[in-house]
Amino acid sequence: MDKDEREQREFKSLFGDERYAKKAWRKLISESLETDAATPPDIYDKAGNESLETQIYKKAYALVSERLTAEGKSRLPMKAEIIVESNLIRAAFDTSTFNLILDRTAGKVKEEINIGKGQFEDLTDDELMVLAEHRNREKAGGDK
Repeated sequence: MDKDEREQREFKSLFGDERYAKKAWRKLISESLETDAATPPDIYDKAGNESLETQIYKKAYALVSERLTAEGKSRLPMKAEIIVESNLIRAAFDTSTFNLILDRTAGKVKEEINIGKGQFEDLTDDELMVLAEHRNREKAGGDK
């Protein structure tokens, strides 16, 4: 067995071993996301128009390129940047994408918002009237 074959078998075994699979996938995905974004072929719908996905990808690529240029960077956009920017554009009209981004950036906002109730909000109108009368009596008695 030569060196290349051994490395290939080791690489394949990483994905089959539960102890290392997650780490191996994370490394592989991370390395891929950090490479330059490819320009995919245009995809057209049945009417011959550019698909929404193609339009979003092109716009995301242009926005990331503009941002990099404004920052004085001469490198090409990375795949990760295009994926994030594409999803940010999609979030403008896709609620599930928006919620996913919100969950990842701001946490579970709906669960974290704790709207405090005042101590009197659960009282009925009658109970509030009794409380108001009691306070009025105390004020009147305290002023004497």
